[in-house]
Amino acid sequence: MQASFNYVRLSHVLTIVPQNLINIDDELDTRYKGDIKKLSQIKKNVGLQYRYEADQETTASDLGEYGAKILFNEFSIDKNSLDAIIVCTQTPDFFMPPTACYLHGKLGLSEKTLAFDINQSCSGYVYGLYTAYSMIENGSCKRILFICGDTWSKFHNPLNTPNLGGDGISITLIEHSQKEHKSYFDLGSDGKGLKYLFMPFGAFRDTNLKTMKEPEILNKNIKEKQVYMNGLEIFNFATRKEPLVFSQLLQYANYDQDKLDFVFFHQANKGILEIITNRLKINCDKVPLSIDKYANLGAASIPATLCDSVNSYEFPLQKNLKIVLGAFGAGLSWANALMTLDTDFICKKVQIYQKEKK
Repeated sequence: MQASFNYVRLSHVLTIVPQNLINIDDELDTRYKGDIKKLSQIKKNVGLQYRYEADQETTASDLGEYGAKILFNEFSIDKNSLDAIIVCTQTPDFFMPPTACYLHGKLGLSEKTLAFDINQSCSGYVYGLYTAYSMIENGSCKRILFICGDTWSKFHNPLNTPNLGGDGISITLIEHSQKEHKSYFDLGSDGKGLKYLFMPFGAFRDTNLKTMKEPEILNKNIKEKQVYMNGLEIFNFATRKEPLVFSQLLQYANYDQDKLDFVFFHQANKGILEIITNRLKINCDKVPLSIDKYANLGAASIPATLCDSVNSYEFPLQKNLKIVLGAFGAGLSWANALMTLDTDFICKKVQIYQKEKK
């Protein structure tokens, strides 16, 4: 589906990662079983080097709360002015109630502030923005806090396989704009591809893997809270679909690709992003990478890359920037957005969570 908005702007973006920094070189004798060739291939082809992991006590909501308080305190955002708080995460604190309701209470938000979750994976950041933009454009809201991301380290990850994911949460403030602020979205889904990237066990379906019509999964000893991915199918999906819908978005917006300042893709895999960039003939200088610093942050990978690349808190924007956000992943789902970052837009370099001492 496609949609455009006229009076909504991206105001502030922050990204928070937990304290524990892991260098995959230190995992040579554990996760990689001394196979230096395999480790080198992962670094070269996937782009992994560092990732951040939360400890057992720290959850996605803790990182979100920490970032929201930075937003309120450092940028003088009145929390009572929020019309809604939306959370998109695959690692909630509870099955019930929504993490947004939990954070609503932790942050002391007004009873008039709506709170709900979105269950979406790697495309979640752009899906969440679309939801917030829709609510503001229709006049029901003026200011929405959107918290997005996961603590992937909580999932089961066998020690003998590369850990592609890192932990991180983004905090985004979306606001009504008095002046025209045109933005365009293009989103889609293909539920038939669910079987190529999903978590079979851990919820309420008693999954029979033999009925999934996915032969590869039968060769895996999948545990509870372990993600299954058919790497080849996902690679083909991403490199085929993203160039198509990216071009479709620009055609819908009637916008010249060469005029873009930045393109922020979901940081799935360095090789995937290089193929997409080459197929679209985008100048690679306009396509920042962050997978080497944080691994795959899932839905938070786009805002993390934006924060480190733009960092307008330290380097205020001298002109408006035209950007595209491009996401793709489990579902299967995809979502792209063309928008403007104006000279008042604020984002900070990715911040490291500082745990309160009890």
